[in-house]
Amino acid sequence: MKFPDRLFAAIQAKGTPAMVGLDPRLNRLPEPFRQQAEQGVSQAAATLVDYHRALLDLLAPHVAIIKPQSAFFEQLGAAGIEALADAIQYAKDLGLLVLLDAKRGDIGSTSEAYALSYLEGGWNNAFPAADALTINPYLGEDACQPFLDAADRSQTGLFFLVKTSNPGAGCFQDHGSPSLAEVVAAKVADWGATRCGENGWSALGAVVGATRPEELGHFRQLMPHTPLLLPGFGFQGGGPEGLAPAFADDGLGAVVNASRSILFAFERDDLQHLPSWEARTEAAVLEMKAALAPYAATSA
Repeated sequence: MKFPDRLFAAIQAKGTPAMVGLDPRLNRLPEPFRQQAEQGVSQAAATLVDYHRALLDLLAPHVAIIKPQSAFFEQLGAAGIEALADAIQYAKDLGLLVLLDAKRGDIGSTSEAYALSYLEGGWNNAFPAADALTINPYLGEDACQPFLDAADRSQTGLFFLVKTSNPGAGCFQDHGSPSLAEVVAAKVADWGATRCGENGWSALGAVVGATRPEELGHFRQLMPHTPLLLPGFGFQGGGPEGLAPAFADDGLGAVVNASRSILFAFERDDLQHLPSWEARTEAAVLEMKAALAPYAATSA
C-alpha cells in the first residue's frame, strides 16, 4: 500500500487522528526512569529503550502513528541513535506507523544520504526505515529531490515544513506576496499531485501548526490533496477549535500531534489520584482522543 493509504487506513482503524510525539527529556521522565537516566550516557540510552517500550505498549491501542523527535535521542550520541532505532522498530512491531521528525534538507548528495538513512534503512539495512520523514524544503528543489526519489522507491511519506507552530515562524514564512509559506505550499501540492494513493490523498504532506487555526482553511485550499500534520496541540496552546478546515468531510486529511501534554501528564496535579505514570499518561491520551472526536474517521 502507498503511504497515504496506510496512514488513513490506520487512522480509521484507531478512530482518531491523534499522534503522539516522542520527545524524551531526561530530567522529566517518570520515575524510576529519571533516576536511572542520571547514571551516565549509556545508562540514559538504555533507560530510553525501556521507557519507550513501556510507553509504546500504552499508546498502541489508542493511536495509529507516533512521531519520534530525533534531536532528543541524538544528544546521547551513538547510544542515543541506537535507542531511537529501537523505538522505531518496536513501534513498527506493534503495528504503529512512524513519522520520524528530523527536519532534514541539505544539498543534493547530503540529502541522498539522509533519505537513504531514514526512508530506506541506511546502508546495508543499518537503521530501521521510518514510514515518513519531516523535510525542511528551504534549500530548494534540488535539496528536496533525493527525498522525493527515495519516498517513491520505498512508498514512504514526506511532511514538508510549510507554516510551523513556533511563535517566530512568520519572520521568514510570512515574507513576500505571495508569502514564502504559500510558495512552498504550492510546490508541495504540485509535487504531490502525481503521488496520490487509492484514497486520493498524496504521499507528500505539509506541516501547518495547530496553533494557527485561522490559516488552516487557506492552506487547505492551496493543498487540497495534501495530508496536514498539525503540531502544537496541547502544551503549545493548540486545541480542537478551528481545526475543521484541515479535515475532509469523511474525517480524513490530517493528523494532530501532541508531545509534552502527553509525556508530562504524569506531573499533572489533577491526575495524581491515578496510581501510576502509565495510568496518568493513558488518561491524557484519552482526553486528547475525546477532544478530537469531532474529527474522527472510522472504517466504513
